[in-house]
Amino acid sequence: MNGITVEAVRQRLLTEAATYKKKTEECMLDEALGRVLAETVTAPEAIPAFAKSPYDGFALPYEAGRQHFTVVATIGAGQVYDGVVAKGEAVRIMTGAPLPDGCDTIVMQERCELDDHALTVRGTITEGDNIIPCGEECEAGAVLMRAGIGIGAGQLAVAAGVGRASVTVYRRPKVLLLTSGREIIAPGTPMTKGKVYNSNLYMLKGLLQEQGLTPYATYHISDDPARLDEETTMVKRLAAEADVIISTGGVSVGLFDSMPAIYEALGAEALYGRIQMRPGAASYGGIIRRDEGNPVFCLGLSGNPTAAYNSFQLFVVPLLRTLSGYAEALRPPLRVRLGVDIHKKNPFDRYVQGVIVSEQGEGVFYPNELYTSSALLGMAKTNGLAKLLQGHTDYDKGDYVDVLPVADITL
Repeated sequence: MNGITVEAVRQRLLTEAATYKKKTEECMLDEALGRVLAETVTAPEAIPAFAKSPYDGFALPYEAGRQHFTVVATIGAGQVYDGVVAKGEAVRIMTGAPLPDGCDTIVMQERCELDDHALTVRGTITEGDNIIPCGEECEAGAVLMRAGIGIGAGQLAVAAGVGRASVTVYRRPKVLLLTSGREIIAPGTPMTKGKVYNSNLYMLKGLLQEQGLTPYATYHISDDPARLDEETTMVKRLAAEADVIISTGGVSVGLFDSMPAIYEALGAEALYGRIQMRPGAASYGGIIRRDEGNPVFCLGLSGNPTAAYNSFQLFVVPLLRTLSGYAEALRPPLRVRLGVDIHKKNPFDRYVQGVIVSEQGEGVFYPNELYTSSALLGMAKTNGLAKLLQGHTDYDKGDYVDVLPVADITL
C-alpha cells in the first residue's frame, strides 16, 4: 500500500494551518469558559495591592518585651483603619483586612486574651509575623497569562481578580460535519438487515464539543450515484461559510464512495490520500484555496468508528487547536507500561484504543478487546491510543509504549 505517514499528514496540515489568519473578538467573562485567550494579560497593580492579614487576630506595632496593648478599633475585610496605630495600641483585624498604618506585626487570635479594650498576648511576639505583604504574588506589570492558552475556571478567576470584565479571545473556526453511506439510519429508527445506526455523527459532534466547537451544520450524503449532483450542490451551499469540513465514510475505493468526488467538485486540492497506519488508512485530506479569505480544510475520515475516532485524535485535533489559536497543537504522549501481551502484525504503525490506569503509582495501558477499524463498543472506556510501531509484532506485558491521551488522566 502506497501512502503517507501519520507524521507527514500532520505536518502538511499544520503547515497549511500556519497561513490561516485568526480573527479575535472581545468576550465577557461569563461567556469565556472554553475559549482561547488572544492577548497577554498583565497585572495592573501589585497583587495583593496592600499588605493584609492572613488570619483573624490583632495588628500592632512591635515593641520588644511588650505583651499588653489597648485595642483602639476593629476592622474586617474591605474596611480600612483611618489613622496611625501608636506604640502600645492594637487593632482587632479579620482575615483579608488591610494592615493599618503604624502596624508591622499580627498576632493570631488564638494567642490573645481580650478584656474590654485590654489585650494580653501569650508567648513571644515575633516582629513582622503573620503579614501577607503587598506584591507577594507579583509586582505591577507582571505577565499573568499569555495568548494561546485555553480559558478554564482558574484563568477566569485570574482575569476577574485583576479587574477584567472581558478578555480578547480567538474566534472559533466554523465546522461543517458530513456523514455518508446508504446503510446509515438515525438512532430511534427500527433496525433492518444491512443497516447501521449513525453513531459517527454523535461521536464526531461530541469530539468537536470536547474541543469547544459545535458544527454549524450537519448533512448526510446517501452515496447514491443518482443523487450525487443534488447532494454535491447541497454541500457547496452549506460549505460557503466553513473553515473546516469533516466527513466520515465514502473515502475508500468502493463503487459508492463519493466523498473524494464531492471534495473535487468543491474545488479542493488533495493534500494526501491513504495513510500508512492501521486502522484508518482510508482517508482524504484536501484544501480549498480562496482568492480572498482563509482556506477551507477538507478532512475525510473513514466510516468505520474506531478508524474515524483515531484519525480525529491524530489529525483533526491538532488542526483544530491550531485554527482555534492554541499555542500548542499536539498533546505529548505518555510513556507507560503494557498491562498485557500484544501480538499483532503491524505492517504500518498501529494505533490501539485502550485504557490507561494507575497501578502502584505508574501508568499501565490495557488495550480494548478488538483492534479492528469497525469496533465500536470499546470507545465507551477509551482514554488513550497506544502506538505500536511498524514491523514490531511482539509486545510483552511490562514493555513500555507511547500512548496519546484522549481524555483527562490522573496517574
